[in-house]
Amino acid sequence: MLLTTAFVLHVLSGALWTGATLYVVYATLPRATDGMLGRAAFVDAAHRLLMVTRWTGVVLPVTGTYMIWRLYTPLEALVTTPRGWAVLAMLSLWGVMNGLVEFGVLRMRREVDPDLGWGRYIAEGFPVDSLAGVGGVPGSARLASVARPYLLASGGLAVLLLVDAALLAGGIPG
Repeated sequence: MLLTTAFVLHVLSGALWTGATLYVVYATLPRATDGMLGRAAFVDAAHRLLMVTRWTGVVLPVTGTYMIWRLYTPLEALVTTPRGWAVLAMLSLWGVMNGLVEFGVLRMRREVDPDLGWGRYIAEGFPVDSLAGVGGVPGSARLASVARPYLLASGGLAVLLLVDAALLAGGIPG
């Protein structure tokens, strides 16, 4: 029962995270880039993606570690089998994607507050109310331009993660 629960939490968290990432990349980033989406709405979307990234950054490693412990014994199976390689690829994609979302939103936040330290950013993220009282706040197009490479790359990695998950779920060919 615990393994099934781990699978459910892992898949739901992964679906939420990849879906949120792809939505921000597909629906909000282009509209913010061309100025059709307001600054507050874009910041809110980025902050919510960041919060989903951080929440799943706890759930996915905990459930993933448990599943590895239960399914890949001995642990050598992670480095000697195609399924193990797919799991390691998933872990790598997850780590890089997490970093890209964090740095993309951090770059946006530092456009508003150039002196923002890492600790305060980790504690706050980029809530919409951080825009209040700051003179000369850049518009959504500027914020989107600094986050764009990070968010586009994270969207590409989200697709690769979904392909990897499908291969693990459906069976690795060969």
